[in-house]
Amino acid sequence: MLLNKAIQLLADEFEAKVQVLAMTHNVTHEKVKKLLGGHKYYRNPCSTQLANAIIHDKAHEVNKDLAKVDPKYQEMTQDKKDELLHALTEYQALKNTSICATNSAAACNTQLTLEHIFKILDGLTLHTGIYVCLFASCSHIYDSSQPFWYGTNNIMDFWEDVMDLEPNEIVHKMEQWVCMHGKNIEECNSVEGMQQLCTCILNSGLCVIVKKKIQINFINFEVAIKAKYGINLVGWPEGVPFQLPHAITNAKHLHTFHDMLKVGTCHWAYMSRQQCIQYQDQLKE
Repeated sequence: MLLNKAIQLLADEFEAKVQVLAMTHNVTHEKVKKLLGGHKYYRNPCSTQLANAIIHDKAHEVNKDLAKVDPKYQEMTQDKKDELLHALTEYQALKNTSICATNSAAACNTQLTLEHIFKILDGLTLHTGIYVCLFASCSHIYDSSQPFWYGTNNIMDFWEDVMDLEPNEIVHKMEQWVCMHGKNIEECNSVEGMQQLCTCILNSGLCVIVKKKIQINFINFEVAIKAKYGINLVGWPEGVPFQLPHAITNAKHLHTFHDMLKVGTCHWAYMSRQQCIQYQDQLKE
């Protein structure tokens, strides 16, 4: 009976505090409850355990001097050093990008990775005041991961106040779109998918740098883009024709182009005043 009374008292205090928050910030009681439920509380199944810590410490104690005394690693050539570094880089890349064996493992990996991202974003918000919102969804109907959203400060109010959409509604619609429209890896890696991705990256980068809604004009690029706005597309891949991505039909060229756009090797850049003057003179000639 004492426990039941204590729980009832706690529930009453919770409801009262929710009401105070709703009145203070001029929002509904339901909205405060939804925001409180936006973060999932769960026990981290892969949290640090004492047994693992002991094994890690013992492994470090046993292995710390092996590389120093092993003649294999003494006086290595530069080629051998490069080979070892390359093997380590490949192992790290494989570990970071390899596919999970089961749906439950994928769901656990999703939770833990995003939890780490949330902590980083919270710290970034504290240090810089940046506003961030994030929506995540599973990629197929057999994935047990639940769709959810995350936002710093009061950024999620933007969706309700400006877009007239609730975060829960957005994330569930996104889940339906992902699962029903077949936006899978195979489709994205097809020629049509790569063409669309490359075009999207080019146009979005162009809009950001000129600060207006605009699409790239390849036919009259020299005058309509480069001369008019004083910007240039730097790092276009060699051997790939300078044309609209939808006109590039070679799958290898598209993958190369997409990878360079994604890592920033090919990017939009402002021309210096001197470069703009020289380019204008070239056009006059």
